[in-house]
Amino acid sequence: ERTCEEDFSFTPASPLLKIPDDFEYKVNSFTEHTDFRKYIEQFPENDSPEIFGLHPNADLTYCVKEANALFKTLGDTQPKGGGGDGGVSREDVVYEKASELLSRIPEDYEEDDYKVKIKKLGGMTVPMNIFLFQEIQRFQ
Repeated sequence: ERTCEEDFSFTPASPLLKIPDDFEYKVNSFTEHTDFRKYIEQFPENDSPEIFGLHPNADLTYCVKEANALFKTLGDTQPKGGGGDGGVSREDVVYEKASELLSRIPEDYEEDDYKVKIKKLGGMTVPMNIFLFQEIQRFQ
């Protein structure tokens, strides 16, 4: 309930790690669109996990998982086995993997087609349809 009150701050009173530029995540009561944009442009590039109620180690855990996934992907693209008796080259494996990934990418969408489909689902007055349309735009 308090999170919607004017000047409520999501920034912890005493964060474990310093938030860049001592930025304060708070609910502002601006009336102008430009004021909101100026405030949003000041956000740090990476949000502190503490503003979501998480320990700073949550960010470290996330980064470690991302790095491990990256290295696993790199390892998966390497040719298996040893010896040079006419096996598949590293470049061929990478090319094959890239071709496979490209074939899985959906075609570019036609916004009008999706608007018609969403209209059949109740139109843009239904909050879930608005969310769906925004996600479709975001992923294209």
